[in-house]
Amino acid sequence: MNQDSRDTEADRRPLRRWFVYDARRKRQLEQTGTPPDPRFTMANERTFLAWNRTALALIAAGLAAAQFLKFNLQGLRLVIAVPLIVLGAALAFASYSHWEDSERAMRLQQPLHYSWMPRVLMGGITVIAVCGGILAVVDRLVH
Repeated sequence: MNQDSRDTEADRRPLRRWFVYDARRKRQLEQTGTPPDPRFTMANERTFLAWNRTALALIAAGLAAAQFLKFNLQGLRLVIAVPLIVLGAALAFASYSHWEDSERAMRLQQPLHYSWMPRVLMGGITVIAVCGGILAVVDRLVH
């Protein structure tokens, strides 16, 4: 079996194809510009990890809300739980994109872009909190 047929066979497996794609992107990023000061790279990684801790906390809060909130009306706890889980998943996904953009900007010695994630996080939590408060008051008044 030659290399071309093995590559084609590997490309048919979605997970393996994703890992091959990710490895190519990593090589492309490593070959972009000049390596930044390691302190800046580590700071970028710490920021990435902080966003992921926040995402995990949101997902855990959503799961806890789904499990432990007690409303008299069925399904109301999902109105709180699902948006928390979705917000956490979106934040986790976006954090990698932000890390990669920052790493690329540092390697190309360009200014870093401001992140939109804090605004989305603040807005999402505010909306969920207001909806949760309204649901709690309505549930209390109805029953």
